[in-house]
Amino acid sequence: MVPATATALKNDGHQGRLTSRREISPGLVIIRAAADHPFAFDPGQYATLGLPGADGKLVQRPMSIASSADDVTEYEFLIRLVPGGDFTPLLWQCHIGDPVHITGPKGLFLLEDDGRTCVFVASGTGLAPFMSMIRTMASRGQMRNIVLLHGVSRDVDLAWRDELDAMALNSPWLRYVPTVSRSQESPGWSGATGRVESIFASQLDRLSIGSADATIYACGNPHMVEAVARIATDRGFRPEHIRRELYWRDAG
Repeated sequence: MVPATATALKNDGHQGRLTSRREISPGLVIIRAAADHPFAFDPGQYATLGLPGADGKLVQRPMSIASSADDVTEYEFLIRLVPGGDFTPLLWQCHIGDPVHITGPKGLFLLEDDGRTCVFVASGTGLAPFMSMIRTMASRGQMRNIVLLHGVSRDVDLAWRDELDAMALNSPWLRYVPTVSRSQESPGWSGATGRVESIFASQLDRLSIGSADATIYACGNPHMVEAVARIATDRGFRPEHIRRELYWRDAG
């Protein structure tokens, strides 16, 4: 059921509505929301979504935008349910067409215009800003070498897997390497295994990627992000070529 207070959202110029919801796996969904007053954004930025809580006060959370920056008719987000959280349980009660408060954009996790190879390292929902970057570059016909490493627990958690597989197959500039850490729960999986930070160094070696011509972008679990940053630093990457966006898992 939709919270009774959902209809009380004020149209203060930041009103929107849920337009679609697709379950990837239990507790993981891709949603789309349309804003009454659409806003432009740069790939990698986030919007703030809000829903009224039980006390009628607005509960808000920042969510990275996954859709292309060239289409603001809807904004796409990859969201995991946090049991006991303040925001995501409210979102899980909503239906298509329900109102949602949406503001944006914010954030400095942006693609550098430096011509260097991009190594995107994501865990879980940290894939979202990279999807926006990749989709935007694809829509603009921009050619740039990208390696995308995405780590999840089980193969069913690999959001946008079909889209990324197809893009990697048809785009010589994109290499997509998904990995699962619970291979015992993914009996049909034949790809890379282990946490994404555990395959990071070997992928750099395999693809002959070094500090001279690449920038590392890491997004997701803070422990993963810091582990990737340490490995990159040990390999001679300068601080300006290691970009980080931390997701706090308990902020739901």
